[in-house]
Amino acid sequence: MKTTLIEGLTQSGLESFLTQRQYNALYWPSFFPLKNVATLDSYTLIGDVGSRIAASVISYNASSPEHGRKAIRKQHFDIPKIAIKRTKDEKDIIAQRTTAVTLGQNAVIDDYFNDIEYVSDSCQAKIEEMALSFLSKTTYQLTTTNNPLGIVNEEVIDSGMPSANKKTVAVVWSTGNASSMTPIADIKAVVKAGRAKGHTFSRIVMNADAFDLITGSTEFQTACKSMIVGQSLILGSIGIESANAVLSALGLPTISLINTSVGIEDKSGVITYSNPWDTNHVLFIPSNGVGFSCGSMHNGPIAEELIKPAGVLQAKRGNVLVSVKEGFDPISVTTKGECNVFPSWTNVDRCYSLYIANTSTWA
Repeated sequence: MKTTLIEGLTQSGLESFLTQRQYNALYWPSFFPLKNVATLDSYTLIGDVGSRIAASVISYNASSPEHGRKAIRKQHFDIPKIAIKRTKDEKDIIAQRTTAVTLGQNAVIDDYFNDIEYVSDSCQAKIEEMALSFLSKTTYQLTTTNNPLGIVNEEVIDSGMPSANKKTVAVVWSTGNASSMTPIADIKAVVKAGRAKGHTFSRIVMNADAFDLITGSTEFQTACKSMIVGQSLILGSIGIESANAVLSALGLPTISLINTSVGIEDKSGVITYSNPWDTNHVLFIPSNGVGFSCGSMHNGPIAEELIKPAGVLQAKRGNVLVSVKEGFDPISVTTKGECNVFPSWTNVDRCYSLYIANTSTWA
């Protein structure tokens, strides 16, 4: 595409930048590896993977016993579109001419690359927010809080986690209940409930606030002092490695922390940062031989990629398509990032959620 507006920015340059640029690590690919699908209408098969069922020992020359098929539920969902753009208007373009004279054309190109990086990273941030919120709360809803510049859904997207897999604590986890709360006993209760259904867990996932409540409890500190000999532990400041050493010694799954922050910009331009993983929910993930994986991130086709508009620079990094296009009347350059994705939580029936803010009602 030849243009005086984006002189020096080429198709190969765009592709090279997106390929070589290093971004901060994301959590969602560990939970939901990317899976390409052909349409924007998708579904999750719940119950197609479970614990091993033993065959029978029979006598010779006898007919083999026939087992029934495990019930499989199909959870349908529409894959949503995630998109963001940045536009350089007439004033920006005029300012770029001054920049090119004083600092050189490379400074102008760097400015375009900043927009390319921004839109690509922003799409990934929304996927991160969506996936982590979905996992922690087992539901997801687009609201004026988490999607103020986009659509708002009255309907809640439910993962389909069985109600029997949703547990509460014996004593609410809080700083005020540090001496009476029993996080180890609560974790043991979930593990026992899972074991009764043939499920074993490899990970307990939570954010740092919930972890601090655990390590600040008298029960956990007592266990640390009893089990970890020769280490200097400051009460209330127990690290993740020491905490997991205690859990491992007790034959319990270890903790994985979600330490991240995603910014949401509202209509007035104010950005609010928060951890998408809800503090009050702790997720138990089953042992499945593939680490954190809970299913897959369904990645649908993008119309602009299938039918590329004329005069557009276009390249893809992972599942995010980045496009750069000049405009006329008024003169402008628009940089856009987009993808069509949503998580498919296939082993949700084998995951358990512990709600730590109530002793009788899961919410």
